Amino acid sequence: MKKSLVYLALFFFLIILCSVVSFSQDVDLTGTWEGSTVVPDQGEDEMTLVIKKEEGEYTATITDSLGMLMDTECEDIEFEDGTLTFNFSILQEMETLTVWITLEVEGDMMKGYWETGEGDQGDIELKKQ
Repeated sequence: MKKSLVYLALFFFLIILCSVVSFSQDVDLTGTWEGSTVVPDQGEDEMTLVIKKEEGEYTATITDSLGMLMDTECEDIEFEDGTLTFNFSILQEMETLTVWITLEVEGDMMKGYWETGEGDQGDIELKKQ
């Protein structure tokens, strides 16, 4: 009896695991995502993130309404367990500032935050267009 319960539990675990893996692979991030964040000392900033998938890998560019980002290439793009992470660099007064972004993907929405090495941070919300 114990042995059959162990096999049954293992069977259900494998079904759930396969469902989660299948679900995360079915998410299509490609397209244009628009939303906003607040930048300290600058105010609200409208953002556009364009994601493409080429040869099985994601590529992305980001643009903002404050003019700091003009089709800036995103780097180190990873999508795992429903979380998208990437970074990009901004040239500011002869120095390079790296911004890291973490977004939870839920349907046609992405919500998360950005942060810099200098300690600045803010919330981001993007909607697929």
